[in-house]
Amino acid sequence: MTVHSVADDTDAASVSTAAAADNEEQEPLLSPQQSRQLMQTDVPGALESPLRSDAVPTFAKRLTSLLGLCLAGMCMLIGVYVLYILVHIPKIMLAVHGSDPELDAASLIDAADESILLSARLRFPRRRRRAVRIPFANVTVFHKGDSVGWLSIRDFELEAANPAVELYEVFHIVDQQAMERLVSETVEQRRIAVETRVAVDMSGFGRFLPMVTVRRKVDFALPPPPSVNYTLNGISGPSVDEKNGGVTAHATVSATIPYKGVSANIDPLCFDISFCNTTIATVFAGPVTVSSSGDIDLPSVVNVKSIADDKHEAALALLVRDIAGGKAAKLAVSGAEASLCHSTTAPLWLRRALSKALIPVSIDSARLPAGEFPALGELVKEMVVDRFYASWNASRGFSPWAAVSGQTTVQLPNPYGANFTFEIESLVPRMQLVDDKRRVFATVDAPAIPLRMLQISPLTYSIQYDLDRIGVSVAENRQKQFTHTMQRALVDRHLLVGINGTLDVALATSIGRLRIDALPFYKAIDHVFSSEDKTTSEYAADQGSTALTDGHGANMSMTSGEPKLSVGRIHITDTSEHLVTMEIDVDLDNPFSYGAYLSDMAMHIGFAGLRIARIGVKELAVGQGSNTITIYIDFYNHPEDPRQKMLFLNASSGKPLTIELSGFPNCTTIAPLEASLRGFTQSVTIDPSKLGNGHGGLALGQLPKVLREVIFHVFSLTAEATVVNPVSGAGIWLQAIEAIGYHNGDIPLGTLSYNFMTDTPRRTPASSNGLLLPYNQSVATPRLPITANETSIGWDVVRRAIGGTLDVDVFTNIQVLVGRAQFNVTAMGRNAPVKIRF
Repeated sequence: MTVHSVADDTDAASVSTAAAADNEEQEPLLSPQQSRQLMQTDVPGALESPLRSDAVPTFAKRLTSLLGLCLAGMCMLIGVYVLYILVHIPKIMLAVHGSDPELDAASLIDAADESILLSARLRFPRRRRRAVRIPFANVTVFHKGDSVGWLSIRDFELEAANPAVELYEVFHIVDQQAMERLVSETVEQRRIAVETRVAVDMSGFGRFLPMVTVRRKVDFALPPPPSVNYTLNGISGPSVDEKNGGVTAHATVSATIPYKGVSANIDPLCFDISFCNTTIATVFAGPVTVSSSGDIDLPSVVNVKSIADDKHEAALALLVRDIAGGKAAKLAVSGAEASLCHSTTAPLWLRRALSKALIPVSIDSARLPAGEFPALGELVKEMVVDRFYASWNASRGFSPWAAVSGQTTVQLPNPYGANFTFEIESLVPRMQLVDDKRRVFATVDAPAIPLRMLQISPLTYSIQYDLDRIGVSVAENRQKQFTHTMQRALVDRHLLVGINGTLDVALATSIGRLRIDALPFYKAIDHVFSSEDKTTSEYAADQGSTALTDGHGANMSMTSGEPKLSVGRIHITDTSEHLVTMEIDVDLDNPFSYGAYLSDMAMHIGFAGLRIARIGVKELAVGQGSNTITIYIDFYNHPEDPRQKMLFLNASSGKPLTIELSGFPNCTTIAPLEASLRGFTQSVTIDPSKLGNGHGGLALGQLPKVLREVIFHVFSLTAEATVVNPVSGAGIWLQAIEAIGYHNGDIPLGTLSYNFMTDTPRRTPASSNGLLLPYNQSVATPRLPITANETSIGWDVVRRAIGGTLDVDVFTNIQVLVGRAQFNVTAMGRNAPVKIRF
């Protein structure tokens, strides 16, 4: 191939042009016909030769004109089409303007491996009243460049009079791995990040409008989950799971979400709950039903897995410590392995996505619903105390201690049929006492032998304890805080103290053995004693002779037998007109291994606002077996005060007696107790009718018997009595007596009035002070005249009792001189045996 340039062609053309000019000068001109003949004769192939150069420009001009016309027509068409589009843009804008939809209702109808069926109701409240029709629209969703699926909408039509439209569509999943990745990241990150391609057929606005395709990135964070109140229904268990191992519980969670018009039906799903990268439980939840009113019902089955190894045990121990310490438990929830959830029909991509997602869940124990739990007293069914001893010595006033051993039966409520094992093999506490500002002021001495809790039956336990020494040791320079806590408890009736420390506990459960060391423990005790706490109805317990009660129906059993109390020596050490000082020896036969030691203590006793005595002990030491306790009493005499007479009357008649105990300065040598008792007052109610009769865990033994015998002489209408004085140390004179006798409480028998200082016969030893009652000697009174009842009923009763004994209730008013103290005693003797003689 020969290559030449444009310059060569130009030169050749010039030469040809010049040659043609020379020929024109040399040859004569020919007519057109001659020229044609010449060409036909001289040049036979002239018609087949190329066009001459002088014809080329004319063809090119014609072709150019044709192309220009075509191009102009095309531009005109394009301009007209653009103008057509521009003309329809206002119509489109009017239709789109204010057409932001609001979701009235949405429903997830079904979810399968390859599609999702859903419906929605959209409302356009701000749309102009114009009809809108879109024949076709296609939405394709991409995630990280991969197509997830597509959704087609056909014949979308919004009527002018109706601002709402309902859609019933299917989202087709084209790439399950992309769908799985999208769902997993959305759940885990709580953020949606996708690309969308929307193709819309605009022919609904104009017949010749084109298909419009729009690409857009969508990236937004999901709103935080709403606060939802929920209830648990249909609870069953937890119980031992023989099939899957561990412990399983069933329940239905019912809740209401703040989203109305949203409904869904979701197939059951499996979730793993893990802590510290250890799976501790599996939850089978569903099917989930969400109604359009926002109500959710979620049947759930929770299986707590058996402890598999040391890592599993350590994770559970840390979880319990966090919850006990008030920390929020950082759990993680993820879908269980898709291959392990055989009983679920949820889409495979959903199960795989959830298994890859890790959802952090924080459980705050303080916000968990506590529910209603019975008081401790209602849980304790029986308490058996084998040994108890308490000691508070003045030399160690800030270190009281006690020792106790026994067992307590506790029964927890079991309304849901729980059946699993939970026992405490050992529990060793390390505790401190703190004030209301969480400042430590004392340590609790830990026992050497740990506490154990054995399971008798489901949720019924026997707590066994043998605390050889459990006490309080007040920290140095913290004595004021300890004293203030005691004062508030005793004086203000407000116990405010915190118990802070740790527990070392070893558990035996249905999921395996679990040891938790240094388990945080804090219990704030803030109790205000009510008016019921100020009585002692629990002191007069109405139980058997070998049991006490705690006021809630729980038996507090002791070993066989009962303590027996008897009064030994009553000795008056001094008397004055308004004060009698005495000592009383009380003999206590204690069959139990119970005991106590108290250096000393005294209390004031009042009745109806009247201070009547000061009673105390100089040293109280009680142990098992025989004990003698010396009680020191200062009795303040108010002979003319009716409240003192009422005290004697109530005590003698067996009515419940309310007295007031109060402390005073120097009432004990135990420093913190003395400071606390200075302002202490307490009302105590004692029911004498329940003392000494085999009730209340106390029996009265031999008590001093003053009235030995009463004889009524019918013929002479007189009565005489034999009296023994059990009090030593001071002379006692019987000065005057007034009495009236009743049978069965309402049949009067007769009255008696006698003055021993003026009416005593000469043969009876007497002085100006009345009838002397020597210590521990029988003294017979003279025959005292009786004024008989005028009715026949009383005489019939007496006549039938002649030669026998008649029980008589005697209302008596007696004047007695004790040393230098004058007493006016009003008493009611019930069922006094009176011998009836002629």
